[in-house]
Amino acid sequence: MDLEQLMGRYFRLKQELAIAYRAQPWQTSRLDRLAEDLAATEKEIVAARTVDEQCSETSFGFLLLSDFAL
Repeated sequence: MDLEQLMGRYFRLKQELAIAYRAQPWQTSRLDRLAEDLAATEKEIVAARTVDEQCSETSFGFLLLSDFAL
């Protein structure tokens, strides 16, 4: 999977996780699965970033930090 596809999956998983947290009652198994998939995707992005010369180090860090500001 290339970096663009990984980023798409990352943002889709973030959105799904936010939706799952808003749902009542919480489905903990779904939340756990989404969180694990999100962490695995983040690791893949970091690994792909080292291969992709066009992605700067600060751009991915900014994306992650901006997610926490929401």
